[in-house]
Amino acid sequence: MFGFAFDSETELEIIALIDEAKNIENPAGIVYRTVRLIDVDNTPNLISAIENSAKTYENNGFICLLDDKKSIVTQTFISNIRILKSKKNSVTLLGQIWCHPPGYHKAWKMRLNNEIIRKNIWKDFRKELQGWLVYALHTTRIDHVKENISIQIDGNEFHNLDSFFCTLGEEINGAGGYFGRGIYASYDCLRGDFGVESISEITWLNHQRSKKLFKTQFDKILEIFADFNIKVILL
Repeated sequence: MFGFAFDSETELEIIALIDEAKNIENPAGIVYRTVRLIDVDNTPNLISAIENSAKTYENNGFICLLDDKKSIVTQTFISNIRILKSKKNSVTLLGQIWCHPPGYHKAWKMRLNNEIIRKNIWKDFRKELQGWLVYALHTTRIDHVKENISIQIDGNEFHNLDSFFCTLGEEINGAGGYFGRGIYASYDCLRGDFGVESISEITWLNHQRSKKLFKTQFDKILEIFADFNIKVILL
């Protein structure tokens, strides 16, 4: 379930409940596009509120994902909101949207349904792995800082850089765990963020497959590990 709230300096107030929101994800980040709100609980009230808001100031708002208690768990910002059309209980908006990557809300919905209970669920996301990684970034909680840990990764378990970082995150921080979502983000993690003070050793099984897939990025990853005095065993 989703909800709509106007931008506010105080706590967001949901003014309409929405069964589903379409087109709120995009790999480009900030895009100007239409958004379709399906099965709005009080369509006339939402339309009236947006139209009245547009008359007084630049109307910005949030499309929020809600849990079963109707509390906000994550939100998508939309500015310069305009209503394009409405039909029955559906409303189409136009605005500039600060999008999460595809797959982000899918991962959140799985979390709300208590479905992320084991490793490698990200393998079902395929072309939506950046959405999974951003979800992991927003939800990973660190109970204690680990030092001098040793981990093992298997090149047969991942097929690109996104899935490499999914694997790395879960080996370090458990199911749904985060430890970077790109080459340079890994620097921040290795400096001590996200639960690890230091990694002493990484055993990389089937590394030749990864080297072939990653090409020059493979050497870059090894350079980063070397910068942080991580011993890498290539098998």
